[in-house]
Order: sequence, then C-alpha cells, then structure tokens
Amino acid sequence: MIATGKLRFGIVGSGYMAKTHSLALRNIGSFLWPDMPEIDMVRMIDIDPEAARKGAARWGWREHGTDWHDVTRRADIDVVIIITPNDSHADIAVDAFAHGKHVFCEKPLANTVASAARMADAAAASGRVNIVNYAYRTWPAIELAKKLIGEGKLGDIVHFQGHYFQDYARDPAMPFAWRFDRNAAGAGAFGDIGSHIMDIACALVGPVARISAKTRRFFAQRPATGGGRPVTVDDMTCTLVEFRNGAIGSVHASWAATGHKCDLGFTVVGTRGSLKFTWERSNELHFYSDADPADLAGFRRIVIGGIHPEAAPFWYAQGQGLGYGEAFVITLRRVIDAIAKGDGTTGPSFAEALHISKVVDAAMRSAETGEWAVVA
Repeated sequence: MIATGKLRFGIVGSGYMAKTHSLALRNIGSFLWPDMPEIDMVRMIDIDPEAARKGAARWGWREHGTDWHDVTRRADIDVVIIITPNDSHADIAVDAFAHGKHVFCEKPLANTVASAARMADAAAASGRVNIVNYAYRTWPAIELAKKLIGEGKLGDIVHFQGHYFQDYARDPAMPFAWRFDRNAAGAGAFGDIGSHIMDIACALVGPVARISAKTRRFFAQRPATGGGRPVTVDDMTCTLVEFRNGAIGSVHASWAATGHKCDLGFTVVGTRGSLKFTWERSNELHFYSDADPADLAGFRRIVIGGIHPEAAPFWYAQGQGLGYGEAFVITLRRVIDAIAKGDGTTGPSFAEALHISKVVDAAMRSAETGEWAVVA
C-alpha cells in the first residue's frame, strides 16, 4: 500500500549521489502510478552556496540554502535525505528525528560505531522511518536470492564468498578527498563500497560473530592544494568471516583493483543448493539445486523480470533489463511505503546498518592487531 497525499523532501548535500536520489524522486510517480503521493522536492542544502544553487537548478529542487537545519527543522519538510560526508550523518539525522522527520541516509551509517549507535537509538526513540541506502541489497536478483534461501531451497547455509572491486582510485594522481581521511570516513574501501557487500552477506546469511582482516594502503598520500595530504584509510581489505549461525566465508573490497569497474559479486553455498550473482550481469541470478536429476544438474540462469521481487513496477518482460537508476527507485519506494504503513522497522534500517558499522570497525581492529575481532 503506497501513501497518498503529499510527501515533502529536503536533501542535505549536492554531490555525486544527489543525481541518483533526485532522478528517483522525479520519476518514481511514473513507475508506481496511480497509488503514489505527490512528491514535492522542496529544498537542497550544501555548505557551498554555489553548489547548492546549481544542484537545485539542475535536479529540480524548488529552493536551496546552506544551513541543514532548514530541512531538519522546517515545517515544510517531511523526509530528510542525507548524502553528506560520513562524519556529519549523525548530527543531521538525530536533529531530524528530534523534529519529527523521516530520514533516508546514504551508507555507511556513520564514521564511528558510537555515532552509528547514536543514530540508531534516535531512530528507535522517534518511531519515524529510518532507511539506509544499501541499494544493492534491495535489487530484484538479490531479493530473489533471499527468497530462495528463506524457502529452504539451499538448505543450511555453510559458506558466503563476496567481493566489491572498483578501480576508480587506482591512479596516484587522484586528488585527496574526505573518503581518504579516516576521521571523516571511518574506513576506506572496506567501509565505503565494502559495506555494500557486507550488508548483502548479513541480509542473506545473518549477523557476523567475528572477523579477521588484512588491509593494504597503496598510496601514502594524495595530491592536494599546498602539497600532498596523507591517506589514513585502506585501499584494499581482505577478510575471513564467521557468522553467528556457524557459516563461514570471506568478504573483500578495493577501490583500486585494476580493471574492475563495478564488480560486486557473491556466491552462497548451502547443503542443498547454491547461488551466484555479479552486478556486472545484474539482471541474472544463477541457482543450483541438488533436487535436479544428476544428468540435468547444473547452475540455471534465471533472467530477472516483473515476476520477481521488487521488479514489477519497471519493465515487466524478463530480460528487458533494469539498471542502476532503478535501484534508487526501489529504495525510495521502501521509504514511501514505510511512511504509509507507519513502519519504522523497514530495512535496510538504521539498526541493521549499525551492525554493518560494527563489522567494519571490527575488521579495522583486526587489521591493526593481527587477531580475530569479535563483533559486539
């Protein structure tokens, strides 16, 4: 049941992710018509006034400004979208909840476990909708994987292997940005893109009990005005993972993996079946079942279409293809649907994202000590 009436949005941040969120807001009504509220894109905020002005003009926000309190406290805003650096998420979200707003926050939840816990506590106390943009987890093929696991088609899960590799940061001439600063980001590749694949692991297999990690920093510093700035985060992290249900596995991430563009993928092994997925063929899920006769056994290719979870609003026929933009429509639909139902537990929730923050923190501790680290 989708909400009716009007939902008024404000967004804090005008950077890269503003494009995807804004396009989703502008187009979701067409996909979900007629059971949709009117979407009112009220105000874009950025600490850079010119960036706020240009972003609002480009993406269709009615107003712009530089003070984020103008979305967390103003009476003409119902939902706050946060796409700022990780170290500012907590203050904005907590203030938004305190003033009765729903919050849709970019991942990871925060730069520290303490800040993430503060956000999760504020969300729970407010009763408002709180969703983190772990958009890959909500993807139709991955929702189908979750459905197959929930139905017992794989038996008991014994192993998960996942990775997320990109290569956009492999150039040493890439300028310094906040993501290369541990104080602002919390962690590097593993906290940034690695949190996506770890979120998928936990959604499919369950919470992590403990983790062992090794990290690599490929570049000691990055170019910056006035000279190089030191890099204080990982460029690559490899981990071994033990889940609370006894399953074991590995999760790896790097933003400097040469030749890998958007290479998110995983394998899930169960006692009765297995699954394989890669984002670079995102409209497919590969499924093996030991219920098949031996002479026909093998991984079958399932082509995603409107009959699969989350895919119905788009292109109904299997094989016509969904893309990155649709992923943001899916997570936004969850926000709207949760508001209509008054459901503050819809995932990916702040409580679920807090666990991912704890896993990332444990991985960084393990890399420093050389020991397994327990996830609280």
